[in-house]
Amino acid sequence: MFEFFTPTKIIFGRGELARVGEEAVKLGNKGLVVTDKGLLSTGLVERVTDSLEEAGAEYLIWSEIVPNPRDVDIEKGAAYAVAQGIDYLVAIGGGSAMDTAKAIGAIMTNGGKCEDWYEGNLEKPIAPLLCIPTTCGTGSEVTHESIVNNTRTLEKDCIWGPMVSVKVALLDSEVMDHLPGKILASTGMDALTHAVEAYVCKASNPLTDAVAIQAIQMIVANLETAVREHTPESLDQMLAASTMAGMAFGNSDVASVHSISEALGGYYDIPHGVANAMMLAPVSRLSIPGAPERYAAVAQALGVDVTGMDTETAAIAGVDEMQRLADALEIPHFHEMDMVDPGDFPRLARTAANADETFDNPVLMREEDFIALFERLYAEGK
Repeated sequence: MFEFFTPTKIIFGRGELARVGEEAVKLGNKGLVVTDKGLLSTGLVERVTDSLEEAGAEYLIWSEIVPNPRDVDIEKGAAYAVAQGIDYLVAIGGGSAMDTAKAIGAIMTNGGKCEDWYEGNLEKPIAPLLCIPTTCGTGSEVTHESIVNNTRTLEKDCIWGPMVSVKVALLDSEVMDHLPGKILASTGMDALTHAVEAYVCKASNPLTDAVAIQAIQMIVANLETAVREHTPESLDQMLAASTMAGMAFGNSDVASVHSISEALGGYYDIPHGVANAMMLAPVSRLSIPGAPERYAAVAQALGVDVTGMDTETAAIAGVDEMQRLADALEIPHFHEMDMVDPGDFPRLARTAANADETFDNPVLMREEDFIALFERLYAEGK
């Protein structure tokens, strides 16, 4: 038994950003553009607001967000939206902007605070939301969750469920034309992690398998070109693959790579894409025994020539390719992260072991397994 839920209208194409105004006015009378201060200086947000004005839309801008969205900032944004009589939201940015907007929308319609809605217990749909992703990583425009940094526990929590769905996802790869290669690299590896874990995890199903494998093929064929050359075709392919990977894990699950990245993001504020990218190969290598055939299929999707290899050898070759790609894109290694302290390993391991997605990893990892992995990766720099 499985379910596959995709309520979001997807508009895809270079130049389609001009349609944001005509789509937004269908959602309500007064909108709140949710973005970050960095994007405000690029001219990209102005293109959105110009379209809104051309369509006669009334709007305000909220830019008080940070990477790894925090509950306190979300709650301030929701209070502002309610006080200003906002009907709908337009999120422009990466996963942080989109997750912030989802959580603001949840509080707008349901009241309370973030911590009231971490159990998949929303009573009403979030405020109507149009998302414009500016990276090729999170897939948040089509997932049914908002990841929130809990400032009390220094861990990540999640507002989730079918009520947390985006109305419209507007995908225009022109917004990534000038995105720094470093960000393209980490967000692209984030998308690859989503696709791989959606495929190998215990919650996978035939529909998510198909979307995930196709996303892997598209990512490996285009990511390095997108990072180094920013060609329109490579950016198109990466943006589409990111959304496909989001559809896959949004209807399947992720696994222990995410358990670790969310622990690192919650405690150290390491960007989610960077954490996923540096942990994808090490965790996958440990997980092969639980799903060797699936990891072998991932190897083929990654373009590895597995001719003459047995299943386990092919699976290992696939993980080697994941690490090659991360190194080629200059993703940092765990031991290179200055904030990492071995004294924190037990806490990080406990958080990762208790994460829901850990139980869908092909091999169940316990606290001692996470600690051993952290110690091994940290020792590589010694």
